[in-house]
Order: sequence, then structure tokens, then C-alpha cells
Amino acid sequence: MRDKIYTYLKSHNSGATSHELVERVLKIKGASPGISETLIRTAVAGDRRFVVDEHHFWKIIERGGTPLSEAEFVLLSLLTLDTVEGSRTIVEVSAQKLRNDKIVDRLHICINPASPVVPTLHLPPDFVQEIKSGVPGEKAADSLCNFFGEAVLVGYGIQSTIDQLNKIFNTVNKTIENSVLCLHDLTKKLIPNLHPKSLNDIASFLKLTTMDTRRTEKEIGVVADIFSRHRELLEEQGFSTVEEVMEFQYPNIDYVDFSKYAFDKCFLWAIPQKPGIYKMRDKHGEVIYIGKAKNLRARVSSYFWNTADRLKKITDLLRNVYSIEYEIAGSELSAMLMEYRLIKQYQPRLNQQLEVHERAARYGRLKNFIVLLPSSAEESLELFFVREGLPLEQYEILKDAVNFSEVERMLDKVYYESIEASGGLPLHTQDNKTIPKSFINSAEFPASKERLKGLAGDLGRFKVIASSVENSLNDNTLTDVETGEIDIVLSWLETNKDHVNYINMDTVCTKEACMKLVKDYIRDEETPQKKHFRLR
Repeated sequence: MRDKIYTYLKSHNSGATSHELVERVLKIKGASPGISETLIRTAVAGDRRFVVDEHHFWKIIERGGTPLSEAEFVLLSLLTLDTVEGSRTIVEVSAQKLRNDKIVDRLHICINPASPVVPTLHLPPDFVQEIKSGVPGEKAADSLCNFFGEAVLVGYGIQSTIDQLNKIFNTVNKTIENSVLCLHDLTKKLIPNLHPKSLNDIASFLKLTTMDTRRTEKEIGVVADIFSRHRELLEEQGFSTVEEVMEFQYPNIDYVDFSKYAFDKCFLWAIPQKPGIYKMRDKHGEVIYIGKAKNLRARVSSYFWNTADRLKKITDLLRNVYSIEYEIAGSELSAMLMEYRLIKQYQPRLNQQLEVHERAARYGRLKNFIVLLPSSAEESLELFFVREGLPLEQYEILKDAVNFSEVERMLDKVYYESIEASGGLPLHTQDNKTIPKSFINSAEFPASKERLKGLAGDLGRFKVIASSVENSLNDNTLTDVETGEIDIVLSWLETNKDHVNYINMDTVCTKEACMKLVKDYIRDEETPQKKHFRLR
């Protein structure tokens, strides 16, 4: 019967009332509105394809989203210890990456805590030594961030896990934005009679192996077993996508009333899982909030996942938002720059931090470089040209491009013509303070006093030239917005330089050598996916 209802609604996009469905599909005449409503609700009970809107019209909702069988998951387990300051700090993390229901990667990290921890007799001496020899928090954050990627994070008490991890991630100017699944909340929904207080409670109920020691390498195995069993239970109940499970997992929460918005769940599920920015507007069209995301669908949808902790944080936002717009970016860096520029342009009242470039940044030695990242345009790359003292330049190029004249023009504009115009020296010469060979004729050595005097004059001219170049660059004062853009790129690259493609212009001697490297990157079919380090 429900298939007939489905077929009828499929051909009536505007929907149909219960009375219409009873008469046209069930072929029952004269039923009262109350009986018609009861009949249809009974007929479609449990079938998640059917929804009824605020006008009491039944409709078909084609639930998009990521199939569970195609999603990438990262299972997490971490161990925290008390510090002498009274807080808790992470000392061990284990993770497994699942793809197509198979483990494709593993990660285990011991973290040397920044603050002294309270001594405990529960830890074996060899494990204590592992912690002391562990990596710094910043290095752990970089490794974890790249391991997570865009995967859905899974853990027992996943929200507290994310809160703890973000303390480390914040040291490198990052925040975890991945979708999450909480085994504790899922258990309460899938097994209502069980009230778990630990992973072992769930494992014992499911007759799985339990833990006899508190080490993440053992706990991650229990997490994997429980998640596998929960996947089976979810599929038995008709859940087929990540988004459906996200909505299902949160306990005792009323569903969002989308009637007050200009969008619905279908809109949220149709948002691409790509980097980008989103703008939230009120009913008057005013932009009230701008955000960025590595995964737009996960980020935007998370505002409507109705968890109690999220409602406290975004009550004002949900009360005022009416419509949402988004724009895809090719990379996280591009999204960060788009967000920064738009916040400067609109100055939304609900954005907490307008001065993006004043966030703490970790700057390294890289000052003049080209970053090559995927573009939002199909089969293209985006090039970011950074030169100390000059504004940021960006350029998109097709991977099968045959004409590189615009790239050459950008190189001249940013790195070469600006130096030549000042009578200056190549970038690598300025940085290393290397004297050009033309200043010294080795055939004339051993040098006479006169030659030494001439050489001294050459050296003097060298210093004058270098000084004039530096003064020329300093004269080109950047605006606040331009400075903010450069700061964002410098900070982002310092954090991600081990995982992205870039060319260090301070080590490239000529424009011809630079062009060869750029072409190598652009023509390499694997550049957007795999990371190469041809020149640092």
C-alpha cells in the first residue's frame, strides 16, 4: 500500500492531503479528516521517505546524503591525565580509518604534556616513559588533522573527545569541523533498555571482548567492534546514510521546525562535502553570519542537529537566520581567505571575531613562495603568489593548459620585475646575502691592493643596492586587509607545509627554473591528491 502512496506522491510534487490519498489511492470514500489522517499515518509508519509539512500535505523526501557503505570513518580513543593545575590533558591517542568497511590506516601517538601531570600508580613505568618521550602537542595536532581528513569521527563520548582534541588543535589555529557519531548516544537509541556508563558496559551487553587495561591501543579495538555491531542494527532499522544517522543519534530532542526557514532538510543534505564558505541571512536579506568549512555539508547541517550543547551556543543564530547561501572553494586556504574578505565586507553582527588576521599565528622562515592547491573550477589548480612586502596574488589555471603567459606575467609582477625595477638582486641573493660572481674575477687573484680597493667599492655598491630594494619594498605599505590575507597564508602554510605543494622562491635562481617547476606541478595528474616535495 505504501508503494502506491509513494507512486502517487511522486507524480504530485505539490503533495497531497490525507483525505486525498484515502480517496485516490486507498479508494475509500467519505472518510472523515481524522480517520483519513490515521489511515495514512498507519500506512506509512516507519517509512522515512514520507513527510508531512506545516499545511498537512504529505510529500516525498528524496533523502540524499552519503551512503554508510561509502563513507569514511575514523574511530577514536584517547587517554587523558590530570595536570597539577587541575585540568586534564591528552597523553595518548589511537585511531583507525575505515573505508568500504575495511581498516585502511592506523595511527597511534603519545603526547608529551605541556603541563606537569599528577603522578599515578595506575600507569606502568614503561608507559610513563613513552609519554615523556612523546611528541609535542602541536606536532600531534598536525598529524591528527591530516589523518582525520574529511572522515566522520566516531567515539564513545565523542563530544568530550572533540573538546579535548580542540585544545591541542587551537595551538595550530585549527578547529575540528568533522561530522561525529557518538557510540554512547547511538547505544541509548538502538538499545533503549541499556544505560551504559562505559564502553565495557556496551561490549558486555553485546557479548564482545572487554578491556582489562586502560590503553587506547586496546580500547580502539573495542570501539571498532561496537561500531560494527551498531552499523548492523542501524541498517536493520532502515538507516542508509550518514546524515540520517546524525539526526537519529541525539536523544530526547524535538526535530527542527523548518517551516520558518527558506530551506529544508533536502537543501542541507544537498550541500556538497567540499571546502567553502556560507552566508546566513535574516528575513530582511541582511547577512548576519559568515563561516568557513572544510566540509560544507557537515558544518552547515551541524547547526540543525539540535544537540543541547549546540542549542546553547547558537540560539541567537537559529532565531534570526532565514536563508543560507554557500560558495565552494578549492581548498581550506581559499575558504579561509574568502571568509576573511567577506567578514571585512559585510561585518556580520553575529560573527564574534572580525579581525581574523589578529589570531595567533606561527610564522616560519618561508617568506616568498608559491602554493599550488586544487581549485573549485573543474580540472584546475589555484596558485597563491606570496612575496614579502607585496599583496597576495591568486591565479587559476587549467591542468591541461598550453599557454603559461599569464603565469609568467605573475612571476614577473611579484618576484622579478619588482627587483629589476629597483636595480636589485634575485630573491635568493637577498635572503642568503650571497655576492654575485660577477663582483669577483677569480683570474685576477692573488689580488693587488688596488683590486682589493675596487672590490671594496663593489661590496659597497652591493650594500647600497640591497638597501634600496628593501626601502622600495617598505614603501609599498600594505592595507590592513592585504596584511590580514598574507598573515592567513603564512600561518596556514607553516602549519600545513609538510602536506601541500609549494615552491620556495628564495631557493629558485631564475624565472626559467621556476616556470619548469610550476609546469611540473600543473601537468602532474596526481598533484591534487598526492603531495610532492620537489623543492623546499
